[in-house]
Amino acid sequence: MKSKTLPFLALLALSYGIKAQWISEASGFANSYGINCLSIVNSNVVWASAVDTSGATSVNKYTRTLNGGTTWIPGNVTGATALDISSIFGYNKDTAWVSMLDNNIGGGAIFRTNNGGTSWSKQTSATFSSPGGSTDFIYMFDKNIGVCVGDSNTGYWEIYSTLNGGTNWTRVTTGNIPANTIGEAGFENSYSVIGNTIWFGTSNGRVYKSINKGLTWTVATTGLASVTRVAFKDANNGIATDGLLLKKTTDGGNTWTTLTFTGNFYETDLKYVTGTTGTYISVGSTAMGAAFNGSSYSFDNGITWTNIDLLDHSSVAFLNSITGWSGSINTSSTVGGMFKWTGTFTSIKNDDYIKGISINAFPNPFTNQVTLSVNSENEVSTNLSVEITDVLGNTVKKKSEFIGNEIKLDRGTLSNGIYFYKVYNSNTIIGTGRLIAQ
Repeated sequence: MKSKTLPFLALLALSYGIKAQWISEASGFANSYGINCLSIVNSNVVWASAVDTSGATSVNKYTRTLNGGTTWIPGNVTGATALDISSIFGYNKDTAWVSMLDNNIGGGAIFRTNNGGTSWSKQTSATFSSPGGSTDFIYMFDKNIGVCVGDSNTGYWEIYSTLNGGTNWTRVTTGNIPANTIGEAGFENSYSVIGNTIWFGTSNGRVYKSINKGLTWTVATTGLASVTRVAFKDANNGIATDGLLLKKTTDGGNTWTTLTFTGNFYETDLKYVTGTTGTYISVGSTAMGAAFNGSSYSFDNGITWTNIDLLDHSSVAFLNSITGWSGSINTSSTVGGMFKWTGTFTSIKNDDYIKGISINAFPNPFTNQVTLSVNSENEVSTNLSVEITDVLGNTVKKKSEFIGNEIKLDRGTLSNGIYFYKVYNSNTIIGTGRLIAQ
């Protein structure tokens, strides 16, 4: 199988631990497969595609849940026995698309199902002809409009768009795509979408971008040797990685600068957690070519990475701050292959001034003790209290011993990690923020 993962020396820096919040689910496959792509439709419906992590055989298998992961039912993409799935996109419980490729002789295809995977139809107008054709991913902006990106074929990127759900795919003309460099390729299921804008990274360290659903493209260099994963939280801010280093952008990907970070960042997959103010999650799978197994998160736009576990995670996707899944390797049809997130990423925006009140925390990060100071434009009563919660929303401290406008909080038994504070005036929250214990 064509390998699109680059090994690296993982960073074993100081990490902040929380108890693991992944629970194991059975992906349902009879053979042992990894999960290379997850497509979450809603909190109940999820599609996922399988991969042979050894690369020995082609796998045209998918799995699907209709009950939030309680049961996963596997199936085959009919008519595609010699092809591997590079990505899957689910629109609802019945309709989904897969992009596929032939790792032996080259070429690829798009298939669609309208009956929950019972049967699949090849969408022949997207040719991806051999030997050069090779799909990277497919994404549908709605039931009709979509884009499918493939590597260079006959001299330029093979990118198709559709306006009718794939009944007709039209190849984007060479004049609408900046030329690829020698040997440049995309990565399977590696892209990011915000609204009508879509980005994908390349093996030569560049990021392609379209602001009109894939009809025209621009490209920018990142300074990385390759861009194996790219993840955006909004139209301007995103992160790119080669698996070892991180780059960030604040202008939609036009320019990229080095993002210096601490903690364990994992190389296999990277996603932004929708609905948070700056939470990203990374996962690693040695079976997929990574140096280490594990998962970690960052609440501060990639600056600090906090370890979750050291288990095998082959892919990851989040619908929102409480709904997410990670792929893994199953050992049987009833054991393993999928993880479901059961925690909550409560990423609170740390406004410096809320309703005329500012809360200062110092030192932050802290080791033994942190002081909270309340400053107000108006008079605040002396009935102040503070509540400290962990990343799952569990209360770990409540204190009301303010001296004037300040309170000193001893660390006590708090583990290394990220916590959140709420300062109350009587029963009214007057300030929130984040603390880091290290």
